[in-house]
Amino acid sequence: MSQVLQRSAFVRLQVANLSSGVANGVVMITVPWLVLERTGSPAQAGLLAALVSLPGIFVSPVIGGLIDRVGRRAVSALSDVFSCVSVLLFVVGELTTELSYIFIASFAVLGAVFDPAGYTARKALIPNAAESAGMAVDKANGRHEGFFAIGWMLGPALGAWCISVGGPTLAFVGTSALFLIAAFAVRSMRIREHHEPHSESREGFTQSLRGGWTLLRSDRALLTFTLGLTVMGGLYMPIDTVIWPTHFQSLDNAVGLGIVMSSVALGVVVGAFGYGKLAERIPTTKLLRMIILISTAALLPMGFLPGTAVFALLAFVTGLGWGPFNPLWNTVVQRRVDPASQGRIYGLQMSLVYAAPPLGQLLVGWGIENFGLRTTFSIVLALFALTSATIVSLRSLNDL
Repeated sequence: MSQVLQRSAFVRLQVANLSSGVANGVVMITVPWLVLERTGSPAQAGLLAALVSLPGIFVSPVIGGLIDRVGRRAVSALSDVFSCVSVLLFVVGELTTELSYIFIASFAVLGAVFDPAGYTARKALIPNAAESAGMAVDKANGRHEGFFAIGWMLGPALGAWCISVGGPTLAFVGTSALFLIAAFAVRSMRIREHHEPHSESREGFTQSLRGGWTLLRSDRALLTFTLGLTVMGGLYMPIDTVIWPTHFQSLDNAVGLGIVMSSVALGVVVGAFGYGKLAERIPTTKLLRMIILISTAALLPMGFLPGTAVFALLAFVTGLGWGPFNPLWNTVVQRRVDPASQGRIYGLQMSLVYAAPPLGQLLVGWGIENFGLRTTFSIVLALFALTSATIVSLRSLNDL
């Protein structure tokens, strides 16, 4: 019986992971669509995407320290409950009055406060759940990211269907239920957690950030890996949060946007589940460089704005390239950082990841309104290709 309960911990973590992935996938397509529908302005959509990124910059390092002290299940479950409440605010607002841009932005930013906590806490739970299930960490990381990617694959498709059938309100109702499922699943896990005593003084943003930075700076390879991730994320996020929604909204094609975003996620699913086998055969540094080159090669032809079918195929290959990245990221941290400090490292990394996109999202939204979608997209893709070539040539990655 105890073995069944131990194995069920990993299953329950994946139920929470999948539910949260679907919920976030629905929100990712519904909120930009709602903004573009109400304002018709790519610049406003870009501004909102930037605003939504800001809470993660300040919340992630604090959450990292909190996870290390308080416990990973508690932080994950509470974040999902609060995410549920923030999504329900959209429903209440739509039922009582037509939401203005100010209210849409306020509710979206509020929800973004809680999302980094749940994502980071679930990542930190992987070693505990894998140990209780007798599973290798590489394999557990691949499965975890694969299930999250399945959620991201299903979420945009579900969101697009909800928008076409019942509008954004229906999408938000379903999302709130999914967040509650995630909270219940992770809270019901039965595992042994390793965290610091509650008697320790609570770290603020600055102290937690400094502690994570000290740990990260002492490992040059991990530092290079993290900074490379930050720059790549800063260039990629404006593509799927501003450029794609603007393109498909201009065509009044919510289904097309859902297909493309789901195709990315499907590629990530395949790549993530294949990570365990790839990690056995390919050294970490070589695999990282392959990931970057494949995803870049698939993104570049999108600048021609092809039809939905070709767009979806390229999106799938992009996701296929990125699929092994998150499990590889998890494995690198888990191998190189003491378990008691992993929350701080994850928190700092997530803070940097959230810090990079806002400027790009603002500039991309402004660029689309002033220079057109095709020109702006081409510039972003050129910068992405240049950055990719620079990162894969760095020798400091050889020590990963």
